[in-house]
Amino acid sequence: MKKIILSSLFVFCLAAVSIAQKNDTITTASGLKYFITHKGNGPAIKPGWLAIYDYTLTLTNGTKIDATYDRGTPFAQVYPSTHYIKGSNEAMGLLHVGDEAIVLMPYSLAYGEKGNGPIPPKATLRFDIIMRDTKEKSLEMVLDSMLFTKGDTTKTNIALVVKTFNDLKAKKFDGLYVSENDLNDMGYEIIKKFPADAVELFKLNVDLYPNSFNVYDSLGEGYMDIGKKDLAIANYEKSLQLNPKNTNGEEMLKKLKAPRPNPDRVP
Repeated sequence: MKKIILSSLFVFCLAAVSIAQKNDTITTASGLKYFITHKGNGPAIKPGWLAIYDYTLTLTNGTKIDATYDRGTPFAQVYPSTHYIKGSNEAMGLLHVGDEAIVLMPYSLAYGEKGNGPIPPKATLRFDIIMRDTKEKSLEMVLDSMLFTKGDTTKTNIALVVKTFNDLKAKKFDGLYVSENDLNDMGYEIIKKFPADAVELFKLNVDLYPNSFNVYDSLGEGYMDIGKKDLAIANYEKSLQLNPKNTNGEEMLKKLKAPRPNPDRVP
């Protein structure tokens, strides 16, 4: 199952209620407003490094849009990055590890006049964020850099990726940020063109997160794509065992177990 996040979303908000006293709220030149509710004692985020944080995003009327807590894993983004909305880069530059903050982001720094999905046009966003950590690199960054030989996307270097993963695991991924999303994201990047290689990545993720329903869901999809029906069913069933509310797994199992029409049968 693909990671479910709003594309290019830097998120941390609740309803736009009073953020303490006005003189405690800082407004930047861009119009972004922020208030530190708890001051951390960690470092600032270095350019090119990962910002690792938990968030809750809501609209100013209190409607919840997204939260890392619902997925059980923090969000990580390279700072700064063109893949995220303008306000995210600005906010990351204002916070230190350990900070807890509320950020009000005007639509000019977020999704503009058109909005995006559940975010309506001209929406001001409120983000509640806890800056957890910062790391120079993630497991995904290291492995993704060697997945293809530069200039050649006709084949992957999956054997090298697997070997490097095992070497890093033996060293307990020293110095790297590791999350369930790393290998999952890599697998979905290549699943259409290289489904068998995506399966190898999903298998590594199962090894790392054996109690996560989502890793089995992804592996089930990979096996389904390469025609290994029995293994696909087994992994979707394991996913549902861990999370009976996994509707995607339910739907895939129905498809996989549905009787196929017999082309030789005469009506």
